[in-house]
Amino acid sequence: MDRFLSNAKPVSWFDNGALSVFQADFDVDHYSDALIPRLNAGYGALIQNAVVKRKSEFIAGRYCAHQSLRAWGVSDSFIGIGEGRCPVWPTGIVGSISHCHAYAMAVTAKADNLFALGLDVEDPVSEETRNNIQKVVVNQNEMFLLAQSERPDIAFTLIFSMKESFFKAAYPHVKFYFDFPAISLTRIDWEEGRVLFKINQPLGPVFTAGSVFSGRFTVLENKKVVTLFQIGNQEAYPTAGA
Repeated sequence: MDRFLSNAKPVSWFDNGALSVFQADFDVDHYSDALIPRLNAGYGALIQNAVVKRKSEFIAGRYCAHQSLRAWGVSDSFIGIGEGRCPVWPTGIVGSISHCHAYAMAVTAKADNLFALGLDVEDPVSEETRNNIQKVVVNQNEMFLLAQSERPDIAFTLIFSMKESFFKAAYPHVKFYFDFPAISLTRIDWEEGRVLFKINQPLGPVFTAGSVFSGRFTVLENKKVVTLFQIGNQEAYPTAGA
C-alpha cells in the first residue's frame, strides 16, 4: 500500500469516543490488483470488472474501514456489498465509507451504542455543476441558507453531503430509495460544525415526517466537506417514560 496510500491515519474531528474515523489519500496511478489480497482476497470478485478508478476507490475505502475496525478489536474481516450496495459490516458494528477525488475515509461504531451511522466527503461543487443540479438537491425551504452564506459553493456542498450522509444512515433501516427532497436543512452553525434538518416525508417509525435531527460537519484545509449523521439506540427507540 506504500505508494498507493499516503496520509493514512485516524482522525477525531467529531470528538466522539464512540466513533472510530480513519482517512487516507490514494493515488490511482499506483493502483495494482496485487493490493487486493493484502486486504482480503475475496474483494477481487466484487471489483473484477470495474475500471481502475473504481477499484482504487473501493480498495482505499475498504482499507480505511479495516483500519477503523481495529479500534473495536476487529481484524481480518470481510466487508461485503449488501442490499442497495451498502457495506455489510461485521456483526455488532455499524459504519459508513466515503470517497471523493483521491481521498477516502470510513467511520465505524459498536451497534450497541448507535442505531444508524452515515458519513460522506465531497469536493466543493463547481458553479457549473451547482447550476445544473441545484433544483434537484436544494428545495425552496433551503435557499436562504445559500443566500446567507459567504461561500455558496461550500454551503451547497454541505447541503448535498449532509443529505448523502443521512441517506447512508437511514437506508439500511427504511430499505427503499428516497431523494434529496426527503429532508430539508433548516440551520447551519458554521462555528460549531452542526446542522439541523427536518424530515419531509414518512421514512418509517424512526424517521417520521416532521421530526428534526442534527448532523455534524467539518471543512478540511483542502476545502473538502465531511458530514456525519448518527443516531443512538435510545434516541431511535426511547424507553417508556423517557
